[in-house]
Formats: sequence, structure tokens, C-alpha cells
Amino acid sequence: MDERKLHEILGQDLEVPNMVNKKLEEVYALVEQRERPGKRRRVRPLRTVLIAAAAVALLCGSAAAAYDFYVRQSVPVDPDQTVQGIVGNGQPSWTQQVVDAPDGGKPRHYPNREVVRSDTALAEGLLGAYLPESGYQWQLEDYTLTVEGYVLDESTSTAKFYYTIEHPGGFGEGAVDWTHGLLNSDVYKPYLQFETKSDVDPSFFGGRAYVDLERSTQEKLYIVESAAGFGGWKAEDGLRIRFLLQGELHEEGLRIYRDDPSLDVYLDLPGVESLPVVSAVDPVTGDTVQLSVIGLKVGCEDLDMIGCVALEYADGTRYTVYDSTSNLDNADYGLGDGESPNMVARYVFNRLVDPSQVAAVVVDGQRYEVG
Repeated sequence: MDERKLHEILGQDLEVPNMVNKKLEEVYALVEQRERPGKRRRVRPLRTVLIAAAAVALLCGSAAAAYDFYVRQSVPVDPDQTVQGIVGNGQPSWTQQVVDAPDGGKPRHYPNREVVRSDTALAEGLLGAYLPESGYQWQLEDYTLTVEGYVLDESTSTAKFYYTIEHPGGFGEGAVDWTHGLLNSDVYKPYLQFETKSDVDPSFFGGRAYVDLERSTQEKLYIVESAAGFGGWKAEDGLRIRFLLQGELHEEGLRIYRDDPSLDVYLDLPGVESLPVVSAVDPVTGDTVQLSVIGLKVGCEDLDMIGCVALEYADGTRYTVYDSTSNLDNADYGLGDGESPNMVARYVFNRLVDPSQVAAVVVDGQRYEVG
């Protein structure tokens, strides 16, 4: 490796294990002839980094060699394709069905699902200003992870992440349900957990991943993860991704277990501006709900007790987000926060919603007027 290549690598953002970070801080304190700082510095001069890297090798000895440094590269992305992926244009609709498990296990139930394609220009107009400046890519063993874009709504505590995973030879037989665009975690090894870097507990997002069937191939999957958190976080604080390659799954009688993961690392994503929200108010009770382009937040007694959620548009059309009577689920993801009888329900939409065109939100007959 020549000096020019070394400079290129060191100029990137690195994902560094905690132990090595601690050693780096000790080295910086020695180099600067002062006590170890209370907070880790994000940017350091190249000469200091080179000195510290050499010193860490001495301090950590063989332990340092057991860690890899994962370089985050900024990569160009197509904003039109990114927003199309975020709003679910590559996902299928389906009618309710029950699919038996191939091994005789518990059958899988699929409720009715309707996907409506969104206008790309409208989607970019509503989302474009809230995307990160570029895509971000990591090489993780023989997997290539590229986060093409994401949008965050700190008010409703919802988020959407659009990313690709590429792996030579594919992901294994049965890893992807190519009919419904879903992943089979028994076979599919990569596991991604998105977390806020805000000082909140819990910090993770619950979510569900959907495969973009229009763009994905056997060796490269385009995935949108629709997610919701527990509130209190800030979009500008940034994110972490826990990326884990799951070990092999074993079944021995009633015992089911996995081997240890072959890789378990944290990757950083920069903060972005939060999506704007609008409020809708019940004129009788004064109760309010909030909605944005991607999600809805509504107070309730219990998430499981909600029977129907719908948005009514000014032109008279209607988006039914969830309806238990007709076994219809047009939410990518739903999360109940709190305890009954004082819960908060958060829904992530499976399509683009223009809040300026929403006249009302209706939850089990209770009508919340927008504006």
C-alpha cells in the first residue's frame, strides 16, 4: 500500500471497535501531553492519526489484529430510484391467503394488502430535501451494504431506510419470498438493526423489511425497511446500524439455536432534517393525531383494540391504513408504545401520503380534522 492509498483510506469515516477507541484516546492524551479527554474527537489531523495508529498497534499488540476497520464510503445514488424505493413502488399487492410451512411448521397468514404506485416527481418533491447528501457504503466480509437513502420523522417516531445488500452467489435457497417480497430469517443471514444516537432508552427502531422486487436480483437485494421507534429522539443526532451475520440455524428436537455470528459490528449514519408533520384535531374532544409523508401517531387505549384507521383526502378518496373487518393491512409496520389503557399507536404507511391533501384521519369512527 502506497502513501497515496493510505491517505485515501484515512480520509474516510471509520467504524472502530470500542476497545480500539479507548486505546486511541489514551494515545492522543500521551501525544498531546494532557489528560485523556472526556469526549472522543470526531476529526483529527492526518499526522496525529498516523502516530496514534502506530501507537495503538503497540498498545493493543495482537488484540488489535483481531479487529477490522470498516470504511464508510460516500457513493452517488439516483434520487428518483431512491424515493421510489422508499415509498414502496417496487412492492406487490396480494389477497389474503394462508401458506403452509414447507417443514410442517406453523402456517403463515397474509392479510389483504394494497400497494398504490406513487408519482416520482411528487415523491421527490415531498422527500428529496430530507434525504442524506449521498449514499453510504461498507464492505463487510464478502457482503456489500449500501444505504441509498433514508427519511426520519421524529414527531411520529417513524422512519424509512432504503438499502442494498450484495453477496456473490446469492443468499441461499429460500432466503427471499419472491412472491410477497419478504425475507426468510431462517435462511437469510444478514441482520440489520437501526438505532438512534439520541440519548433515549430504548434507542432501537422496530421494523419490517420489504424486498423491492422490481430492482432486486439473486445476488443483489434492494430493501426498504419501514420502522418506528419509541419517541424522544432527534433526526439530527444521527443513527447507528447494527450489522450482524447470523450463524447457522440448528434444530435438535425441541431445541432451536444458532451458531455465533461471524460478524457483529456497528456502523454510523449522519443525521438529517426531520420530516414536517401536520396535526389533525377531533373538534368535539380536542384530541389530536399527527401525520407526515411516511407515518401516523395516534393515542389509543390499546393498539390491538384498534379496528380501523383511514385517511380521507380532500378529493373524496380514501386510504385505508388498517381494517380488521376486511382483514386489510396497508401499513408497512405498526408499533404500540406504552401500556393499556394509555398507549400510542404508530403506523408506517405503505405508500406516499401528501399531508396537504389529507382532510381527515378517522380511527374507529372518531374523526380528526386537518386544518
